[in-house]
Parts: sequence; C-alpha cells; structure tokens
Amino acid sequence: MSGKIIEVVINEKLVGKIQKNALELVTFMQDQGISFEGFDDGSNIRWTPTYRGRGIGCVAVAEELMLSAGVSFALWLGLDCEFENECTADNELQEFVTAHVVNCPQGLCKPPYCENNRNSWTIFGREYESTCHAPLAFFTLDDDVLENIKKLVLLIK
Repeated sequence: MSGKIIEVVINEKLVGKIQKNALELVTFMQDQGISFEGFDDGSNIRWTPTYRGRGIGCVAVAEELMLSAGVSFALWLGLDCEFENECTADNELQEFVTAHVVNCPQGLCKPPYCENNRNSWTIFGREYESTCHAPLAFFTLDDDVLENIKKLVLLIK
C-alpha cells in the first residue's frame, strides 16, 4: 500500500463535499508544483506534500483513529523559514492561521510524522511556542477553509 495515489484513496474513502474539496485541494497543490509522496507506517497511509524536494506537511485520509473522532480528512502544514517573515494584509487569513495553530508537546510525536520537532514558529510576526514541524492543522475542508488553505499554499511556495 506504500505509495498509493492520494486521489485514488480520496475517491475510495470520501464522499460528497469533502471528497470534492479534497480533490480540488490536491489538484491545486499539484498545479503549484507540490507532489504527494505516500508512506505506510503499518497501520495508516499518509502523504507528505513536497515542494522543491522539501516536505511541507502531512495529509491523512480516513484513518481509523481519525474516523472515530469524526474526522475524515486531515492536513498539517509546516512552514519553511522564508514564510516566517512573510506579511499579509489579509486579516481574515491571519485569523484563520491563528485558529489553526496546534501545540504539540515534545515526545508525543514520533517519526516519520514529526522528525524535525521545533520549539517555536513565527507566523505573520506572531510567535507560537511548543509546536512541531507542522504547526498548522486542518481537520475540516469546508469551502472557506479550502480557500484559505489555497492562500497559504501560495505563500508557502
């Protein structure tokens, strides 16, 4: 199952609006030069969105643990150092980012998910403590979330 194509799993595991939006996001990211490298840790398959040879996060679709929490699609985005100093006049995007920063206590994340733990990130000039290498987490994919993720992808690349 390692390396299974993300679109295939989205079509197999998701339905309705979440399926449509997940496919739209993957296509958008691919159009921006981001590829998806799948890996299987024995019980789950996830993908690493990769831009210019660097992983920028993680995508998981319909994993059992997620489904038990009512989540069928999850995207974590890490930010490279160039993004830390980015500014945006888009207050909605800044509020969106602030609402999606996740704290990750050291030791809870295990490779290959969090190989590069980091104590803090500066995002849009604001510092966040105790985050891992992918400090932004998205567990829904409504239309407004989708549009804001697209804006972030454009800033990341």
